[in-house]
Amino acid sequence: MMSWLGETWAILSKEWRCELRSRYALSTVLLFAITTLIAVSISVGPAGATPEQRPLMPVLLWLILLFAATAGLPRTFVHEEETHTADPLRLAARPSCLFCGKTLYNLTLLLVLEAVVTPLFLVLLQVEVADLWSFAIALLVGGVGLAVGSTLIAAMVAQARARGPLFAVLAFPILLPLLKLVIDASFVAVAGEAQSPALGLAVLYDSMVTVASLMLFPVVWNP
Repeated sequence: MMSWLGETWAILSKEWRCELRSRYALSTVLLFAITTLIAVSISVGPAGATPEQRPLMPVLLWLILLFAATAGLPRTFVHEEETHTADPLRLAARPSCLFCGKTLYNLTLLLVLEAVVTPLFLVLLQVEVADLWSFAIALLVGGVGLAVGSTLIAAMVAQARARGPLFAVLAFPILLPLLKLVIDASFVAVAGEAQSPALGLAVLYDSMVTVASLMLFPVVWNP
């Protein structure tokens, strides 16, 4: 177990060291999300949104987070192919350690994105959240699902030529159910309505995707 944790931590540390040197993914997701957020706030911000439309604002928030993640997370394994470090990684790390390390990197990247974008979103669009605790849990659960699904898809498309379009095509059917569930959970938290099963179903979906990804990743990574 300690050896497995050590390998996973080594992968996570390597990813963040590389990211802090280049700042490619971090700058991409933040720039994309903030630019889209400003455009949304100008178009349908507090001056243009009616009180009846305010509870629907979580839909826009999750769309911003999804497209920002789609812009930055495919680099997870593309970087390994471009720098020719994929084969050494196959020899040095167990597939489960590699997958978990990459997933934790994507998750921490998404948490940074959510920590920056969500407060700006709430302030610029003047969205009042009735249940902050449930809203934060929905953001965490959604981030976990996006990180796990994006990591597996990034590994699948790393060696393809049209990586960007292929990533979007494969991500849509996998992440759409999760997106629907976390949007419903966020809507309930913002509106202050009675708890719905959406959050519990999102946790269950994350668990299923995680187990399936751990089973499929060795086949995808070592064809």
